[in-house]
Amino acid sequence: MGFHLSGELSSQEIIRPLSFGYFRQPFSSCAARDGRRAKLPDLRVSLLLTALHRFISLTGILAGLLAVSCPTARADDDPLQGTTEEFFSLVRAGAVILENTDGSIHVYGWNEPRVRLVALRKAYTESRLHEIRVEANAQPASLTVRTNIPAESGLFADRSGTVDYTVTVPETAQLKLKLVNGDVTLQGLRGGSAHIELINGRITALNCFARVQARAVNGVLEVFYEWWENLPAAFDYALQHGKIAARLPGNARFAVDAATANGWIHEGFKFHLPTNVGPGQSLKAATAPGGVVSLGLRTGRGNINLEALP
Repeated sequence: MGFHLSGELSSQEIIRPLSFGYFRQPFSSCAARDGRRAKLPDLRVSLLLTALHRFISLTGILAGLLAVSCPTARADDDPLQGTTEEFFSLVRAGAVILENTDGSIHVYGWNEPRVRLVALRKAYTESRLHEIRVEANAQPASLTVRTNIPAESGLFADRSGTVDYTVTVPETAQLKLKLVNGDVTLQGLRGGSAHIELINGRITALNCFARVQARAVNGVLEVFYEWWENLPAAFDYALQHGKIAARLPGNARFAVDAATANGWIHEGFKFHLPTNVGPGQSLKAATAPGGVVSLGLRTGRGNINLEALP
């Protein structure tokens, strides 16, 4: 027995959809008893119900796989944490090399010939937290710290993991810091130096009378002074995309050489800004002759702000 797409029946039976299959119903129960021509049911409804049934079944299977395959995470979505604290002897002008991927690096200067290293590891599962390692190699004149976060692959792999470092170093130490994503802060360096490389994030130097060179791709570079001393310092900032900010006391004695290829320079020291033709600006000036602090600020795309504190 067959049927035609025109809607006509070839016998005294009609085929109607029920759930996800078909059953045969006597023609006498159809509207044809009233002399009207019976209409074939729309097969698209049956196909739609079949697709929905398969989708629900597949969703259940995936939910089961997720429950079995995915590591158990905390119900409140807060990451697990693990903290280590170590001390290393270091000569006052010793080198400190620290490399990190995701997280932060906070460096403070003190007047002691040793380094205090605090590492805060974070991950969403215990197994992943234990995989994150902080590897330190200490020598009398140097300390090297590297972060090891193993790469994971697979649909259900746990790729979480960050490390936040708090490092207290001799204020005259020579620093070399690398970070992929996150924040880097320097505070209280006096007479030392720092070379910083960052891909995405923020670099801030607070009350540092030292030589600081910073290179970043995206983010913000900052240099702040809460008070002023006539001590030598030199900042060499270069940023591809983002803004640069400097905030100094109004009586600060410094020279500035700033330029943005695509942006504006705003300043509160009443320097004379030259009128440039094009999208960028540059500024080369000094608050007083013989200043012992120099600011070299460069950004490819972004603004530069020089703020004078009262």
